Order: sequence, then structure tokens, then C-alpha cells
Amino acid sequence: MKGFAFLLALVICVAPLRAQEGWPDLDVLLGSTLAPGGQFEVSFWLPDAADPAQARQAIGVVYPIIVGAAGNTGIAVGHFVRVEGGWAYAGLIGNLFGHNPRDAAFLPGAVQLTTTMLGPNEPRCCPTLPVRWQIDLATRQAQRLN
Repeated sequence: MKGFAFLLALVICVAPLRAQEGWPDLDVLLGSTLAPGGQFEVSFWLPDAADPAQARQAIGVVYPIIVGAAGNTGIAVGHFVRVEGGWAYAGLIGNLFGHNPRDAAFLPGAVQLTTTMLGPNEPRCCPTLPVRWQIDLATRQAQRLN
């Protein structure tokens, strides 16, 4: 069941992004900057605009495969900015946790987004607690808001 739920989330969250025209090869961009060896289970691209021509910054999230850890993954989060000719990696964001990052809101000097984490007494397989985060772009650190 866990594998099916993960696969369903992957299809719902990632497939629409890849179907859009105008974005670079996001797997290559995110894998080369956030995942050692380029191996990761899933990636998320949260831009400040849905239209690739209008987007100026984005948060990229990957879940790198932990080699030898029986299917476990880590999390790596980066800030990306638009430069002439494409996207540049601005730096690693620390202290952000959870799965299924979504609902990104770009504010002056900060980005807020939501992930799903374990709630009280939930089994490890099935997190349901939505957690809102704020990322300070100057320090590149996330802080939990709720």
C-alpha cells in the first residue's frame, strides 16, 4: 500500500510538471545540484510562476537514495534563480523536512511552502500532518511555522 500511495503521489505531482513546455530538463538540473551521483527517488520543482517564461526563482526538492539503506531516502532542497540562458543554483536550503512539498508562496526575501510529516501517534508509513515552512532566502534556512 505504501508503494502504491507513493507512486500515485509521484504521478499526480510530477507528471504535470514534465508535460509543460519551456522548462529545462529538471531531473538533470536537480540531480546534478542536489543529489550525489544524480540518484534520487522523486523531485519537485516549485517555481514562482507556472509559466516558464515568467518564472524568476524556484525551490527544487529531491529525495536522494541512501545507498545501502533498504529503500530509504534523504531530502535535499535548493534555491534556484533565473539567469541569462537558464537556471542557476543559488544554494542549499537547510532545516526543511517532510514529503510532497507544495503550495509555494514567494514573498520578499522568503518562500513559504507546505510538506507532509508524521503527526502524533501516526505509523511511520503514513504521515498526514500538513506542516507550513518559511525559508529565509538570505540565510537559506527553513523554519517551521505551525
